[in-house]
Amino acid sequence: MQERMIYTTNDEMQAELLRLHLEHHGVPCWLRSMRVGGFHGITFGPLGEIRLMTSGPYAAKGRRLIEQVVLRGILSLVPRNGGQPE
Repeated sequence: MQERMIYTTNDEMQAELLRLHLEHHGVPCWLRSMRVGGFHGITFGPLGEIRLMTSGPYAAKGRRLIEQVVLRGILSLVPRNGGQPE
């Protein structure tokens, strides 16, 4: 299985909401946090990054679902900490 990163953010709540939304629509996904264990204060830059991952066959569908959520205005693509779609 080839992993694909489909979204990055520094906002844990946003990452969880997107994960739940994708799983609800049949896209298996998981979060990979780049945060250093025990250092909860680091929530910016590469050390604060949270990646939304899926397997290769689901990547396009996952990205499309994220874009649809944003177009409906349910969730902003640009969180306070500068998350970016892949």
